[in-house]
Amino acid sequence: MNKKWILFLLLGLTNVNLSLFAQTQPERRRAEFNEIREKRVAFISKNMNLNAEEAKVFWPLYNELQEKKIQLNQRLRRALFQFTGNERDKKKHTENDYREIVNLYTRFKINEAKLEEEYILKFTKVISYEKIYHYQQAEQQFARQMLDQRREQTPESRRRP
Repeated sequence: MNKKWILFLLLGLTNVNLSLFAQTQPERRRAEFNEIREKRVAFISKNMNLNAEEAKVFWPLYNELQEKKIQLNQRLRRALFQFTGNERDKKKHTENDYREIVNLYTRFKINEAKLEEEYILKFTKVISYEKIYHYQQAEQQFARQMLDQRREQTPESRRRP
């Protein structure tokens, strides 16, 4: 009888721990996302050398652009997740399925470029092309740094070739 209660208690504690872990994971991801966002803003700000007036107008535009990119990216990721999920479920794709996913990816890249072009025009009303150039360079450098950090944190056995 005693062993049953101990087993029951251990199972109950395991369930509590699992549910706590499940609740904190999205919060942890959100915190990591916000931390990266803050680092990105600081890095870009340093490289662009914006004055107060420029920053006051630039950052809301920048945030709009990022939000639109996130929405665009989420649509693509959902479609790719569904497509690869079908592969994991051993469902065969037709040539038409492959054509659709390739075209979707191409449209994503085109729409992303259109967004960039649209916001470059908006940025030119606020900042110089020189600062836009520094912004673009800072975005690329920051992305490279984040990728390098991630590679350093990833164990060799988990790295992809």
